[in-house]
Amino acid sequence: MTGISHVRRNGAVALLAALALAALLAWLHVGATPSDEQHAIDDYPELFVDLVVCPVRGDPLSDGRRLEELGLLLADRYPYDAGDGVRAVQRYREAESCYRVAGSHSDAARVGRLITVLAARVDTDYAAARLNLVTALDQGRWSDGLSEIHRLLLFTEHVRRHGYVEWLNKIIGKLVARASTND
Repeated sequence: MTGISHVRRNGAVALLAALALAALLAWLHVGATPSDEQHAIDDYPELFVDLVVCPVRGDPLSDGRRLEELGLLLADRYPYDAGDGVRAVQRYREAESCYRVAGSHSDAARVGRLITVLAARVDTDYAAARLNLVTALDQGRWSDGLSEIHRLLLFTEHVRRHGYVEWLNKIIGKLVARASTND
C-alpha cells in the first residue's frame, strides 16, 4: 500500500512541477512579446514617400527655378532646423517634377542629384536621432532623450498623425518630469 501512495504523491509532485513549468514558460512568452513602446520605437515613418507633382501656378520652368531656389535656402538652414532639411527635399522634388513637365531634363537631372545627396543626409541624421533616443532612454539620460525627441518632431512635422509621432508626443511629458528630478 505504501508503494501506491508513494507513486500518487510523486505523480502529484510531478504534475505540480509540470504546471509550474508551464506557467513559467507562459509568463516568459508574454514577457517576450514586444510592448507598445517597443512597437512605437520600431514603427517610424519614412520621410520622403509621397508622390510629388509640380504645383500648377503658371510656367513649369519658372516654377521649377523658384522651387529650386527655395530648396537651396532651406538646405542652407538645415543644420539649424531639422525640419528645413525635409522641406528642402520636398521643394527639390517639386522643382524636379516641374523641370520634367517643362522638358528641361538637364535641370531635372541636376536637381535629382541635389535630392539624392540631401535626402541621404537627412535620412542618416533621422536614423541617428532615433538611435540616440533609444540609447538615451535605455541609459536614463532624460535630458538627452528630450533633445532627440524635439529633433525627431522637427523631422516628422509633416506626418503628425503617425503612431510614432503620437508616441513621441506621449512620452515627452514623462521625460520632462524625469529630467527635472535629475537636475
